[in-house]
Formats: sequence, structure tokens, C-alpha cells
Amino acid sequence: MKAGITEGTSASTFSPNSSVTREELVVFFIRAFELDETAKKLPLGSKLSDMSEVSEWAKAQVSLAFNNGFVNGVQGSDGTLKFKPKERAERQALARLAYEFKTNKALYVEKSKQLLAEETNIVKTPVVTPAPTATQAIRDTSVSAPAAPGPGTPASATPAPATPAPVEPTPAPVEPTPVPANALQIVVKGESTDAIYAEESTEVIFRTTLNAAETVTASVYQVDDSGKMMSQITLLYDDGLEIHGDSLAADGLYSGKAGLTENTEGYINLQAFVGEVPSSAVFKLSVLKHLTDEQLAQTEMIENNTQSKLDQLAASTSNLQQAKEETVAWLQAQDEVEHAGISGEGGSIWYLLDNGILGGISSAPENTKGLNNTVEEAASNNALTALTQDVEQTVATIGSQRVAVVSPFSGTLPSSTVYDAVYQSFEQSNYPFLAERVKDSAAGVNFFKGLNQYGVVVLDSHGDTYYDEIVLQTFHDKYGVDFKYAGPQVMFLTGEKANAENNKTYELDLKKGRLAIISGYYAITPSFITRYNDMLPGTIVYNGSCRSAYNDSMSDAFINNGASTYYGYTDYVKLAYDQVIAPSVFNALNNENMTTGQAFEAAVAAHGTDDGLAAFVMKGSSIGTKTEGIINGTFENGKWTGWNGNGDVRVISKLGPLKPTEGNYMAIISTGLGFENNDKGGYDYNSDSYIEQSFIVPAGATTLSFDYNFISEEPKEYVGTKYNDTFRATVTSSVYINPASLVTSHLNGGPTVTSSVYGQESVIVGKESINESTAYWIDENKVDVNFYGGDDTAYMTNWKHVQFDVSQFAGKGSIVLRFHVWDQGDSVFDTAVLIDNVILK
Repeated sequence: MKAGITEGTSASTFSPNSSVTREELVVFFIRAFELDETAKKLPLGSKLSDMSEVSEWAKAQVSLAFNNGFVNGVQGSDGTLKFKPKERAERQALARLAYEFKTNKALYVEKSKQLLAEETNIVKTPVVTPAPTATQAIRDTSVSAPAAPGPGTPASATPAPATPAPVEPTPAPVEPTPVPANALQIVVKGESTDAIYAEESTEVIFRTTLNAAETVTASVYQVDDSGKMMSQITLLYDDGLEIHGDSLAADGLYSGKAGLTENTEGYINLQAFVGEVPSSAVFKLSVLKHLTDEQLAQTEMIENNTQSKLDQLAASTSNLQQAKEETVAWLQAQDEVEHAGISGEGGSIWYLLDNGILGGISSAPENTKGLNNTVEEAASNNALTALTQDVEQTVATIGSQRVAVVSPFSGTLPSSTVYDAVYQSFEQSNYPFLAERVKDSAAGVNFFKGLNQYGVVVLDSHGDTYYDEIVLQTFHDKYGVDFKYAGPQVMFLTGEKANAENNKTYELDLKKGRLAIISGYYAITPSFITRYNDMLPGTIVYNGSCRSAYNDSMSDAFINNGASTYYGYTDYVKLAYDQVIAPSVFNALNNENMTTGQAFEAAVAAHGTDDGLAAFVMKGSSIGTKTEGIINGTFENGKWTGWNGNGDVRVISKLGPLKPTEGNYMAIISTGLGFENNDKGGYDYNSDSYIEQSFIVPAGATTLSFDYNFISEEPKEYVGTKYNDTFRATVTSSVYINPASLVTSHLNGGPTVTSSVYGQESVIVGKESINESTAYWIDENKVDVNFYGGDDTAYMTNWKHVQFDVSQFAGKGSIVLRFHVWDQGDSVFDTAVLIDNVILK
């Protein structure tokens, strides 16, 4: 009582033997949080259907505890959310609340302060009637609708004509990193990671996808190496509350926040559970110590000294291999070096430092695509034959029209001009490729983290093989790193130079062996591809660097992550050979419509199976580069593969009670859902969102169809006002669009609307807005979906099915299909559209 947590049951009694009710328990905790006064300053929430049954003295505290996520409601038999305030509090509820209070107190206090700040700072602006009720938020008018037309920002209801295949590729959609089924994701500072730093507290968001009931109890535990539960880290929620790190309520993605502090380097095992049943694979979270300034300086010094030592020894002997061996012996005598070696006969020098960084010196033969072009040419291999390992002659194509032709050393590597021609073969194709030419420092580490956006990756760089099983075992034992290929690792260089500042930026990747520093540049390892480029869209990878197919380490990293075809060289490839092979392959793919297998056979038939040093090889499936029709129109791979766009766009398995019309996934495009998408600096960068795809309508196709459901928190109080959030679906083509019939209907029954659409280059094939769609804002279309911010009511049009006649386009060129949602008037109350089942037939 002295602490102010309890006041007794009357002025003179405490009732120590009475049972504690649920509302009493909540009041105790709110007072323990020192949030009692905060609770009384906030309006009462209305989502709990039995709030009227809560005692007057407890209503403010129960409302705050629910709104800040400390307590959850209970699903009633009638489908409403109840609190059941007068029921006796159970021991398990007390244990759960006590745990949350102890481990996450600061998060609940901060969320409560945020709620109070939002309430205090609301801008009260008059609106057209009907006015909001006392419990509804008044609108913030600091953000207005787009004032001028531009990419993704129409000035009027009818979009301006657009070219079907823009010269400059559109940025890939900005979406949260998808969480694969049976996986646990760790997010720190907004980015997915697999490591934290030792000796510092780290706020971590845990996420996992669950196809479970809304009331499921999910959690993350630390487990031992046998999978036995050791200690609970956090509970997981699907409530859309920032305090739990959950962006979107009832989307099947469960999240939880916790602070982690580990004092020693190594790794811990984490696993998601439903009840006591594992629901994810074990996640090995590495714990790493920061690199010190001394270690960073040491890294650069060893590299410089190694190069100087090799140059000195090579100048004093005519035997380069002997010079390399003596350099390795010198390295192994250095205190900072744990292990050193050579990449096989005629290979380059590598080493592992005691600070955990992998380093090396490239020493490839002259006139090859190795970094060192001043040393003697290695002896020719015996007769090499073309390899086509595991090639399946399938009829398939890439899953994205985006193409990257990458030359990290375009200023110094003579092959760059040949790769310019390869880029032009994509750029000038009549197929709507979205080609990018990436050169020099633009081909840095971060670029290679996004290769899974591309259907074709063409790499013109230096490469080699480095390290051995001893090095790999060291990383495995220390940090729990699993290397898929237990042998020398194929690597290729980025165009980004290593220095002390950049080493700090990339220290997690350096210490986990995903990056190496080779001759002053960052090198990409197979484990880097595995970590950052999952779910490649059937990508064709042409790796034109030396030893890119020396073994399967790099090719398997790509193929196991979804690439279809991998081209490479078995050893140090001569510049002259690569300069005829690369254009030969892509001329066959783009101009002669060959598959990757056919293009490979044509290239080696025309230019030979090898150059005396390296053989040109192919691994994977035989596919084509040109897809007719829509790529990933049903979103069943759980990602945006094949689409381009911007803003808040993602793929989800459900939204509250709403499910996909077909399959397991659907797209959602919004004006910025979740706490991550709030205004930044007075502007909401995700208030204008779209996806689009340019595709060829194949001969014989007659109908383009799709399903959509428009959902908004704007109705009913803001109908007829300037808060007119809008959705448009458009088809754009350079081909003249004749009058056609557009059919829109409810999938679940109801009236059918038929109208005619006209245009010369662009037509609207689907449209909704708050003011245009007033017929749908009725009680029957109220939906149990609550977006972050705004109010707690939402309305929908229900699923609609659109059919559009595309026979006039068949065989005549490409068209662009765009789905676009944007805010009108503000960015407080959110709007979204669900898209599914985009099909040509």
C-alpha cells in the first residue's frame, strides 16, 4: 500500500483472503508501471465489447493496458473481443504479466507515453459532416495529397499515359523481409540479422509465420544443442502493436520484442514454439565482439605487408610458386595470423587473422580475369571438356524481367566493353527487360545483397578460390556458421575498397566469413549469397570471373537459393576467351530465343570447350529468358518476384478474417500500414504505393482478370470530405486500345457492374475511392481489421473480380498492368487494397 499499488477494498479493509479479479490485477500492474495518471488522461478504448462491465475505478487502467499491448482480449462465442473483468485472475495470467513487467517494462511505459503524446498533439481540424464521435481521432492535415503528377502520383483520377517498358527500371518494392514458413527471423534496427554484439544490450524483434488460431500462445525460447527448452525469451503476438514489434494485426506474422545481452563470443540457439511444441527450425544467433581500432589497423597492415613480401620474393626467384610458399610461411609466423595457405597449384594466397577477418592476395596468371596481371602464365591444363552438370531440358523461363550486368572493375578490366554489348542486347530487345548497367563502386557490398530481385545476373569481375576446411571449421566451432561446401570457397570481388570505416560497417559479415578482403577489395563468398539472396526468381547467373566454377561452392549457393542456371569457368579464364563466350551466350538467349542449355552448346561449339586454362561450364536447368504472360500473378512464392513498384507493398497469407481468393498468399498495397510506416520528418514516404508489371500478351489470350478488395478506415465519418484515399488499376500500352467490355462483380455474390472503357494508350480497369464507393460503406461490409493509428473501424468493398478483354494486344507488343493506392488529404487513417489471382487466359 505504501508503494501506491493497492488501496484496499474499503477505507478500513484489505480482504487478504479474497480472490483477485482480472480488472484488479490490471490496476495493480498499471500502478506498478507508474502509469495511473497517464491512464486517466487518455480516452477509453472501444474495441473491448464488455468495457461497460468494467468498474468505473478500473476503466482507465484496463483501457490503457489493452491499448499498449500489456493485456489481450478474449475471443467471445459471438466473435467479439471481451475482457471479462469480474472473473478471477488465474495464476498463469499473473505469471505472464509479471514476466512482461520484469523484462519489457520500458517498452510498455514508452508506448503509453507515445499514446499520451499522440492524444495531446492531435490537430483539431473541422471536417464535413458527419463529424467524428468523441472517441474518434481528429485528422492530422499536415500531409496533403500529391500536388503534381509524377511517377506513382497522379494529379487526377485518370492516370496519364505511360510507356509500357520504361528505359530506367523502377525500384523494387519496399517490403519487410518475408519470413519463410518454419523459420524464425531476427530483426535489429529494422534489418534482418543472424548476429548481435557481445557485452551490449540489443533490442531484438523476433518474427515467425504461424497458420494458427488468433488465440494461440506463441513464444521464443533459448534451447540447448539438443533442442531442449532452456529459458523463455519473449511471447509472440499478431496484434499490430509497436510494443511487440508487430506491424500488421492478424496477418499471420507473429512478433515479439526483447532485450538480449550476451557477454561472451559464440552463439545461442533460439526456437519458436506454440505452447511447448516447436514451430520453427533452430536459429543459431552468433554473438560477436566489435573490432577494435587496433584490429582494424592490423588488418590493413597485414594485407600491405603480405603483398610487399610476395613482390620481394617473386623478384628474387624465377619460381613464383616457391615465392608464394615462402610468403605463406612468413604469414604463419606472424602473431596476428591463425592460418594461411595457397589456393591449390598456381593459386592465390589467403589467411585468417586472429580477429576473425579473412584476407588474401590475388596472384592470377597474366591476361586472365584475375586481379594480378603482372605474373607469369600458369601451365595449361590437360584436355578439358565442356561440362553440363545436372542440366534438365525443361521448358521454363526466368521469374523476373530485371537484368543486372555488373562490372566492378569497368575502368581497368578490358572485358567491360564486351559486357556493355551484352547489356545492349537486353536493352534493345523487343521483350520488356528492365536492364541495369552497374559499374565500379556502384557494384559494392550492398548491391550484391539484392541479387534476388533479378532474373538475370551477368558478372564481369575478378575471382579465385580461397581457404580450406581448417578455416571453415574454425568459424563453425566459434560462431555456429554452417558452410554448405566443405572445401575451397569460390569468391568474386566487388568494386568496393576495404578501409577502416567500411570494415566497421561490414564487421558482422567479415567476422562471420561472409566477406573477405582480397587485394584491398571486399570479396563475396558463397555464404554471403546463401545469407542474403534467398528465393532467387529462377535466375540465370553468368559468373565471368576466374575459377567461378572451380568447384560447386558458389554455383550451389545460387542454385540452392532458387537460381535455374549457373555459368562459370573451371580455372583462371583468359580475357580473350571470356570476351567471345559472354556475347555468344546472350546473343543466343536474347536474339535467337535459345534456352540456356542450347546457348551453352552453341557457345562451346563456336569457340571451343576451353582456353587451355579454364573450361566454360554450365550447371542447373535449361531455361529461357523471355516469359509470355504474367509472372507471379498469384503471389504463391510469398514474395513480389516479377513485379516492380514502390511504397508499402507486401505479400501476406491473411488479413484478419480475409483470406486469398486462391492459394495461400495475396498481395497488399497500402497507404502505409504499421508503426514502421508512420510520417518521417512531416512526410509519409509510404502514403503512395503501387506495383506494376510489363508483359507480353501471348497469341490466343483473350482475358486479363484479377481479384481485389478495397479496405479503409476512412468510412463512415470522412465520406464526402477531402480525405478521399484512392485505388486505381490501369492497363497501359503503345498499342491502340479499342473500346472493350469491363466486368466487375462480387466474388461472394451481389450485383454485377458492367461498363465500357475507352482510351488510346491507357485505361482504368478497376477503381475505388472513399467518395466514389459510398455504396459499400454499410454495416454488412464492416470488417474486423484494425490498422495502426486512425480508428478501430474499417470497411471493405468485399472481393471483386475484374475481367478485361486483351485479345487486341495478343502478339502486338507488351502492356503494363499497374495497381496503385494513395492517400488524399492526410496519412493518419490508412487504406489498403488486397490483390490476388492476376491471370491471363
